[in-house]
Amino acid sequence: MDLRQLNLKNKLIESNIVAISIIFASMWMTLISPIIIGLCISKLFSTDNKFTFLEGGFAVIAVVAHLILALILYRGGSRHINSIEIDNISDENEHLKKDVIPKAKELYLAATTQQSVIYLITLELESIISEINRKPKDYPLVKKWEDSQEGLEAMLGHLAHHRTPLFGFTGDSMYNMALYLYDKDDKDLCIIWRMHDDRMTTSNRRWKPGYGHVGLAFVQQEAKICHDIFESTELANSSTSDTSDKEKYRSFLSIPVKDYFGNDDGKKPLGVLVFTSSSAGQFNWERDKFFTLTIAKLLSIYIERNVTEWSGAEHEQS
Repeated sequence: MDLRQLNLKNKLIESNIVAISIIFASMWMTLISPIIIGLCISKLFSTDNKFTFLEGGFAVIAVVAHLILALILYRGGSRHINSIEIDNISDENEHLKKDVIPKAKELYLAATTQQSVIYLITLELESIISEINRKPKDYPLVKKWEDSQEGLEAMLGHLAHHRTPLFGFTGDSMYNMALYLYDKDDKDLCIIWRMHDDRMTTSNRRWKPGYGHVGLAFVQQEAKICHDIFESTELANSSTSDTSDKEKYRSFLSIPVKDYFGNDDGKKPLGVLVFTSSSAGQFNWERDKFFTLTIAKLLSIYIERNVTEWSGAEHEQS
């Protein structure tokens, strides 16, 4: 028998006891007590007005009983029985069971997974930098491009692999993760890495600075989070008007990848790291803030050490 059933049984017993006590107290006050009082008054005004020991004892008992039953009636009018407290405890336990505990488990799993993913990406970054340092100066540019893609896959692949505990993706939520880099020649943001749900078709479009959540995060040099693009006023005129696209990319989180983290020296960011979902409310800034900023910082180290270096070499050869 669970707590709620025991509480219902307890309330039934308490209600019966209280009801019987109140009925008896009411009968005493309205029927029995007036008769006893009348007899006592008649005795006092009779020629023989002395109470015997037995009558005196009965009078004392009647007075005590009257006071007790009067207190029962008073308490019965404003009673606060234990079942009320048990109801409150039961409701609180239900709230903890359905809302608080699952949320706490989710946050704990996300926090531990974030630590693991940051550690894994850091190991990948250290390994990649070691490989870069061992390469000869005349290492082919084409191979540098290939190695850079492999490096991004190795680092950012952990995000897609652990997306469920990290961001709470479910089977109905189509995920999309992309890294955009700023192309100084075309003056737009192009995709250099992407992983997405198999059910999605992508166009790999480029974004001009200031357009869409990618361009806004780049120009304003600050993270952008949107819980539901259909309710966004900031993106009303800057994002795509294609309804099917908005359904695929309904919520998002965009993080600028800066070359000097936390130091605004007027330089444009290197690019933007983007997470999107087909479900509204997928991302939580309180949960995801430090994690995504840390990933962006690790990416900035990788890009500064690798991509920017050989990208300049390519322009020198052309």
